[in-house]
Amino acid sequence: MKRLTEKQSRNSLTTQIVLWVVGFVSVLFVAALIIMFRNARKSIYEEAMEKARQTLRTTELRIDNTLKEVETATRSLHWTVEKRLHRPEIADSLCRQLLKVNPHIESCAIAFEPGFYPQLGTYHEVYAYRSKNDSTQILIRVNGGDKLYTRQKWYFTPLHLDKPIWIDPYVDEESEEKNIVTSYGMPLHNKDGELVGVLSAHISMKWFADLVLSLKPFPNSHALVMGTDGHLIIHPDSTLEEHEAFFTEAFNDPTSEGHLAAISMKTGHIGHSELNMDGLDNFMFYHPFENAGWSVAIVCPESDIFSSYNSLLRYTIILSFVGLLLLFLFCLFISHYMLKPLQKLVDAAHRMANGKLDNPVKKSHRDDEVGYMQNSFRHMQQSISNQIAQINHLTNVLTQRNEDLKLAYDQAREADRMKDAVILNMSDRMEKSIKTIHTTIDDFRKHAADMHVDECREMAGKIQKQTEITIELLGNLLKMADKKEEVRP
Repeated sequence: MKRLTEKQSRNSLTTQIVLWVVGFVSVLFVAALIIMFRNARKSIYEEAMEKARQTLRTTELRIDNTLKEVETATRSLHWTVEKRLHRPEIADSLCRQLLKVNPHIESCAIAFEPGFYPQLGTYHEVYAYRSKNDSTQILIRVNGGDKLYTRQKWYFTPLHLDKPIWIDPYVDEESEEKNIVTSYGMPLHNKDGELVGVLSAHISMKWFADLVLSLKPFPNSHALVMGTDGHLIIHPDSTLEEHEAFFTEAFNDPTSEGHLAAISMKTGHIGHSELNMDGLDNFMFYHPFENAGWSVAIVCPESDIFSSYNSLLRYTIILSFVGLLLLFLFCLFISHYMLKPLQKLVDAAHRMANGKLDNPVKKSHRDDEVGYMQNSFRHMQQSISNQIAQINHLTNVLTQRNEDLKLAYDQAREADRMKDAVILNMSDRMEKSIKTIHTTIDDFRKHAADMHVDECREMAGKIQKQTEITIELLGNLLKMADKKEEVRP
């Protein structure tokens, strides 16, 4: 019997018990964690969706309300201007009044088609704007600017479309600071319905951009705004090229990952998409502005959305690993302590297998199964010792008897061998005699006619002599055969 190593004999059963216990607990624990974290991830995902939507909706409402205020004020002024086209001299006071009642409007302009007021010149434009030093101070400029207003977006776009419209952001070249503005333009008609000019209210994009870029529902999220032509009009400066390239590719490539998101934003849909931008997984939530036709979007890295989840998952995995390790060590200690007598039994069994029964197993005072097994093993060891002693005695007796039988057997075999030799010799002599008789008879038969009487008598005597020898040998063989039958049991 091959003896187990000390480590195997000491830990094999203990380790198996511990591994089964810890393995079963681990499976239950992991299953519970998977279910819990799957539901937690789903809840966090839904909460992030709702948080981003609420942020977008709140911002969209704030901006839409501001845009509606501008639209309402502009429409009110538009009605007044159209009713008083015959009084061009009041245009400056009307523009001034519009800026006073609406602090969001940075500047406004009333411009007419070339030659509409011949007495005022070919081009007539009234432009009101706030002073850069004092926003409450309103300045008026008539027929000013370095560029003809008829070539500017705020003028030719609503005039060409013949409808009120928000213009995508552009540089206001008529202002003192060349601000980036967006404008709400309304075409002016005379009593006959003919287009005669444009009323345009301009608002600065700075407050708009500050509000949008302040949207940070998550630490590393950022916002952007897409115009009606699909270009970004507000974006983080550091990601301008990245986002522009991404949306340009998305529009041009129908198989692109962001194609549906870009089309949805451009067409004014509400939704969200999962995108990979610059090698990072992101969620993009978008919502349109009802008034301007633009779409605002928040780009949130997936790592931000699930940062708390990932942290909790890491801590839980670490704690679970530590807990299972402690459980393993605790079970190992308890199992080793409780099953320690088994090692003694294994050592005793090994000694018994090697025939060493001089070291008896100690009596156990434990009342559990291990104690019962140890005492039973002790009793078995004593019984085996007694049985082995008896077997050894019987073995000695049998050995002596076997030696006597072997000696008798060897003597009998030697006697049989000698008898066989004698029988073989006698058989050879009988065969020789019979051959002689056969040869003599054969010669007598061949030469009987030519033989003399004396020769015949001589041959007959020879045959008789060989016959007597054969009869004697045969008699001896029969006697020896009778003796063997008597000896055989």
